[in-house]
Amino acid sequence: MAYDYLGLTNDVLNRMNEVELTSATFTSARGFQIQCKNAVNDAINYINSREFGWPFNHQLYFQRLTANQSRFAIPANTKHVDYETFRLVREPVLGVPSRSLRLMDYKDYADYHIQQEDDQVLAIANGGIPTHVFRAPNDEFGLYPYPSLDLQIKFDYYIKNVPLVAATDVPTIPEIYRQVVIDGSTAYAYQYRGEAQQYGINFSRFEEGIKQMQSILLNRTDYVRSTYLPHSQKYGINVAGF
Repeated sequence: MAYDYLGLTNDVLNRMNEVELTSATFTSARGFQIQCKNAVNDAINYINSREFGWPFNHQLYFQRLTANQSRFAIPANTKHVDYETFRLVREPVLGVPSRSLRLMDYKDYADYHIQQEDDQVLAIANGGIPTHVFRAPNDEFGLYPYPSLDLQIKFDYYIKNVPLVAATDVPTIPEIYRQVVIDGSTAYAYQYRGEAQQYGINFSRFEEGIKQMQSILLNRTDYVRSTYLPHSQKYGINVAGF
């Protein structure tokens, strides 16, 4: 079956020994068929709720900055923004290099630099090329100094799960993990029927599948970075320890 909302729902219906849906009958599903459709979305939502950083939900966002503005909205579909990945996009014509922006705590911004927002309103020329980014309490992001030119930035973020609606909608979870989605969906379908024992069996298998996903997709050590800082003059001891 195709890896889409219709195919996943039919996988669950087959396990439950129920009549399959077609593209023509999908929107007019009734009774337990609707519960199986809901079970697919519940399983996908549960998988997505287990981790903020699933690689399949990762996106790279480009945003054109408006000159003389200090705060900007994050994408509407954002679940989590990686604030350590903000960087300027190189603008040769404007003489702007490609470089990373340092993360600034919002309290530090409010204590020492928030006057730039008054300067911005009064059109006092205190902007420039941003060097820092901060996360505002309302989940906007801000820049210091505010851009004096129409620049472009990019950053990494993770999207929210969007429920499947149409028969041809495809989940962001890769098809290789189809079985995990089906195990979870079947567990929820049994829960809707009130079959606690079958629910427990399938949900345990579902959880085990998620753990395997975490092991494959997240539990990786790409490199090890040393944090050792030698102090050759401290206490009269050199680097060799003599």
